[in-house]
Amino acid sequence: MQFSWKTVRYILEAIILLELLAALGYFYPVIGTALFIISCLVILWLTIRRLEWGLYVLVIDLLISSKGYLLSLNLGGFKLSWRMAIWLIIMAVWFVQLIVAIYRRQAWPKQLWQRLKDSGWLILLAMIIFAIINAWWRGHQLANIFFDANGWLFWLIFLPILTVARWSINQLSSVIVAGLAWLTAKTGFLLYAFGHFSPGLRMVIYRLIRDTQVGEITSLSGQFYRVFLQSQVYFLIFLVIIAWQLAGRLPLKHWPRWLIGRPGRLYLLAFSLSLLPIIVGFSRSFWFGLVLSMFFLLIMIWRRYRWPVVWRWSLSLLLASVLSIVLIVVIVRFPWPQPQLSFKAGDLLEERLGNLDSEAGASSRWSLLPKMVQAISQSPFFGQGLGATITYRSADPRILENESSGYYTTYAFEWGWLDIIFKFGFLLALWYFIWLGRLAWRSWRYGPVGEALAIGLLVVAAVHFFSPYLNHPLGIGFLAGMLAWLVRQK
Repeated sequence: MQFSWKTVRYILEAIILLELLAALGYFYPVIGTALFIISCLVILWLTIRRLEWGLYVLVIDLLISSKGYLLSLNLGGFKLSWRMAIWLIIMAVWFVQLIVAIYRRQAWPKQLWQRLKDSGWLILLAMIIFAIINAWWRGHQLANIFFDANGWLFWLIFLPILTVARWSINQLSSVIVAGLAWLTAKTGFLLYAFGHFSPGLRMVIYRLIRDTQVGEITSLSGQFYRVFLQSQVYFLIFLVIIAWQLAGRLPLKHWPRWLIGRPGRLYLLAFSLSLLPIIVGFSRSFWFGLVLSMFFLLIMIWRRYRWPVVWRWSLSLLLASVLSIVLIVVIVRFPWPQPQLSFKAGDLLEERLGNLDSEAGASSRWSLLPKMVQAISQSPFFGQGLGATITYRSADPRILENESSGYYTTYAFEWGWLDIIFKFGFLLALWYFIWLGRLAWRSWRYGPVGEALAIGLLVVAAVHFFSPYLNHPLGIGFLAGMLAWLVRQK
């Protein structure tokens, strides 16, 4: 990955300033409204100057903001997220450029159309439109249809991504590195804050994280706090890509010397820092994706490099994992202010994996599963459309606060692949699955970059079994970028 440390520093400074101003705007809504409007005007100016600059801002938002509500604007009863505003600005500028290009008979609209036909994206768009029409015909609530389709319609960002004539790898890599670096720092800071700050200050930070929908902070046994940010899925992708690239770099001779040298230290540092948020997040979905992806890598490394590299690779990752755990312990037990947490890995793992019947998140998923299977059987081939709801009994404390019985009706479900089958039907869900598989297979044949993207798709598809990402901007953003790269290779 080629990037400029100077550019990374500037982007990090801008992200930190944005986070501080966003926190100020949260506590003082007038400032938040002014900041939202000013930032949108700046993004509009950047996007008009260079379309990719607006897309860089969107990438940063995906990396640091999870659900996109770091900034928001209240419009009556509707809350406009910063991500939606950025998306609307980019799409509006792109559409105007398209109209002007067609009027001036420029060549790129025809090229864009040809690439769209070759990519399979038009079939995906037809699939989404069908699910919306199906939902309207079945009489689903318009609000549910809108918010459910909102995630899928993020796929339209593929159009401006594909339109950019030439991407700067240096700039794009710098944006990604800066965003991931800040997300690591933010995860570490939140872990430190909930392990050392006073209860009053912790409550203020908790409200800020909860209300801006950046993530979830929950208390676990042993006085440890789980810091889960939905954007941490990018660490999972980055982590597996690093592991794959490491296998191709490991020397057979003088391996320990290489590992403690500069190249080896960089790989160990990158892996351990990427693993830290995955451990601290305590997401079973992420762990499932990590285990499945690592098993796939183990097979591929054995086939390509054989056992001499397999055991060196395994020991290197084990060392990096130990470094990540040591770093977590240092954050938790840092002597100032007085530490209030303890990190007992065995107890925490037992709580997250040992009793899935009583744990709130897991029991809610298992309660939802038979309801989804029953709902799918009612319209198995064509689905029930976007915005279709299911009522089930949840053990989520936030739901129990408002409904003591625990019964909850929603259109958003944790079982990602079942969600697609339920709303689109078996036929379209099968096409979507095969299409993604073909993308991964074609990408794998295009060298190191293609292999990295294919592995990233495998990670997101695995996580999607239990947590929805393939129908969410976080996953779709990665897929749209991958598809644009793959179309250009052809």
